[in-house]
Amino acid sequence: MATCTGASATRARASMGRLTTLKPRVATLGDRLQAPAEQNGYGQGRGGRPWRRLRAQVLKRDGFMCQCEQCQGRVLIAHEVDHITPVFEGGTDDPSNLRAINRDCHSLKTQAEAKRARG
Repeated sequence: MATCTGASATRARASMGRLTTLKPRVATLGDRLQAPAEQNGYGQGRGGRPWRRLRAQVLKRDGFMCQCEQCQGRVLIAHEVDHITPVFEGGTDDPSNLRAINRDCHSLKTQAEAKRARG
């Protein structure tokens, strides 16, 4: 095994000194870091896996066609899932309260609901 002598040994000792001063900083940084699931509830709520599965189920059930009142008789592809009775009015995520809806129709419906909620 080779040993360091001279200038290279001095540089090695100097770099070891720097490494020991970094250890406390790394330890405190580790205390502040959290996994995404612990930090912001990733995978929960409307963007989580259960919602994505329910959304796919509703879209498939409705044949990927818009089911809103304005589209009755028209054929529009549904991109989203809508609560028939909005959650803020007591609606649930039950499949019977969900329907496939076109993106533009959903935007118009959401605007009308927001206006109604503001009074």
